[in-house]
Amino acid sequence: MFPEFRVKNLLHHMKKRKLVLMLFICIFSISMNASAQSYHTGVGVRFGGLTSGLTVKHFNSSKTALEGILSVGNKSFIVTGLYEVHVPVDNSNAFKFYYGVGGHLGFFRDGGSYYYNGNRLYTNATVAGIDGVLGLEYKFGTAPISLGVDFKPFIDFFNGSIVYFDGGLSLRYTF
Repeated sequence: MFPEFRVKNLLHHMKKRKLVLMLFICIFSISMNASAQSYHTGVGVRFGGLTSGLTVKHFNSSKTALEGILSVGNKSFIVTGLYEVHVPVDNSNAFKFYYGVGGHLGFFRDGGSYYYNGNRLYTNATVAGIDGVLGLEYKFGTAPISLGVDFKPFIDFFNGSIVYFDGGLSLRYTF
């Protein structure tokens, strides 16, 4: 009986080891695949100059995304929409350069305004404009976080055209 017990015990331990090894391989391959993939949607905040606020970015393909920014100021808010093209910087697909174009609408009530060269430009107005964006974004491996930095010039069309240069830092929860 003793040798038969050892054989059964040995077979039992071999099955456990094989199961543990298979689980380890599965978990490893899933985590490698997850860190190599980009995210689909990110929601967060953008800390910038004139266009600080809430940001939502959604990828409609592996290389293109739509981003919306809602900026709220003193008696004003601005809605911005951007179409972006993302290009991987390295093989990990976690670090990307992006560029894009879009537009915005700004709504200003009495006392809400932009200042340009120290001059107050408009109050009680709705202002339309076009935007550009150049940026870098990093998606943190398996963590649901992305961090981006960008340069976002835009032109307002109000009694002519006025060019602004804005930059920002975006932090998003991704899923």
